[in-house]
Amino acid sequence: MADDLPPTQDLVTNESGDRPDSTSNAIVQKATPQHPFYSLPAELIFDIVDLLPPEAFINFVFANYPLLHSYGLAPALSPPRVVYITTQTKIPALFPLLSIPPEIMLHVMRHLKPIDMMRFAVANYQDLVHQGIAPPLSEETRRQLRNAVNRQRFGPD
Repeated sequence: MADDLPPTQDLVTNESGDRPDSTSNAIVQKATPQHPFYSLPAELIFDIVDLLPPEAFINFVFANYPLLHSYGLAPALSPPRVVYITTQTKIPALFPLLSIPPEIMLHVMRHLKPIDMMRFAVANYQDLVHQGIAPPLSEETRRQLRNAVNRQRFGPD
């Protein structure tokens, strides 16, 4: 997926946006590639998300948290919840799962609305990872979640 993206390139332009012959008055800008998925209409993203099974939905939302939070498909995360999700820190789950088999848990989760499924996953993340329902998060995803919470608290950079 990420391999399909063009590499980031330096664009040298002057203040009027033209490419100068010399770089004396040039401004170097980074062109950040963006996946075409992010330009889809919200309604289409909602339709795609509705078709995902719970375990794929959880993985998808954590990987695309800032986008889906802006669409209302992912709950706002508090700093303690991000610590809980991104580390092995144990805090009490909001609804302890006791010893419900993963198959039954997935069956129950299939009947939740996407936002409710994500709220449940956030509240019980460590238990869901232990059961193999939620994915372990990559370092990039952890960093993205921490940055998203900081933007919510302190505003954009």
